[in-house]
Amino acid sequence: MQILNKSIRIVDYENNRISAKDTPESFDDYVFELISHITTNDSVRDYKADSPNKEVVSCIRELIPNLDNLDFINLKQDLIAQRLLQEEIKAQEKIHHLRTKVQKGSLIQAVLLNDETNTHVYLLAKVEHTGWFDDADYILKTGFSQDKKNIWKSCLFDMSNLNAEMFTAKIYSNNKAEFWSCGFLELEEMISDETNTQKAFAYIDSTLNYHFKGKSKNGDHTAIRNAFITHFRNNEHIDYNNMVEDILGNYQPMDTDEDKIKTIQNKLLNPPATKNFDRQFNAKPAIINAKIRSTYKVNEGIELRISQEINNLPETISSFESNDGKQYLKIRVTNPETYKRFNFS
Repeated sequence: MQILNKSIRIVDYENNRISAKDTPESFDDYVFELISHITTNDSVRDYKADSPNKEVVSCIRELIPNLDNLDFINLKQDLIAQRLLQEEIKAQEKIHHLRTKVQKGSLIQAVLLNDETNTHVYLLAKVEHTGWFDDADYILKTGFSQDKKNIWKSCLFDMSNLNAEMFTAKIYSNNKAEFWSCGFLELEEMISDETNTQKAFAYIDSTLNYHFKGKSKNGDHTAIRNAFITHFRNNEHIDYNNMVEDILGNYQPMDTDEDKIKTIQNKLLNPPATKNFDRQFNAKPAIINAKIRSTYKVNEGIELRISQEINNLPETISSFESNDGKQYLKIRVTNPETYKRFNFS
């Protein structure tokens, strides 16, 4: 794959301006790093533009046949950067009351040719553009970090057919930020958030049930399942792989072999293609509400019903066995009336 054109625009929504920066030859390596980050990263999502007349898509379609006209290329890439600038201004206005800010950085654009297929792809990436003082001459300089954590958002358009009625793209994002995919790029997800939530949780649930089936269903099964439910309900943006790593990577089992936990983790990180869900999506907790509810038989005439995720599960409910071998549940009560009803002392 070869780079036919590349550009940098610093997007400064605070001062409502964009500014172009030169791209030295060494910058090619960074562009290829970005391409690799998208094409080899599981945490990307497939989107589509259902019309060739969307502004960004239209600019890309027009500039690719005119790569020998630098003034025309600069004009179109400025229009794309200006569109991002306006979307970031609108996004910042929406979140201003939350005392948070849209990440401010640079927009990288590049036209690349796939030598094997003789087709084009178009890269757009929002990355951190930082400044530092060079120890050699003490002059303030700017540049890009090779740390992938500094790649905030990226999009790779398939431009193999410039006359198509629909264009597909792969997107990576480090947070929800709908202004990037929906506002700026005017794209729609190929698989809806509702479907992704349902399929991802169903796969997690079935995997846990399989590995903790029968007598193996224990406190670890309950704790791990509850942790996934809590994550789905408390995070707008789901990065599936990171979620699995966060929950199981350092999990300390109570009564399960560590090898089994590792097996479950590997199974969850490598779902079969038939499961067909994106590794990044926006959570729709309502989709899994029905799955949260569980009823457990405790004793004759007594059932325990859990209707939502439980924070600090081991501190809220736990089991123990008395010296005479009888088994009990210990449940923390926050409702005084309920406590009084069972206070037989």
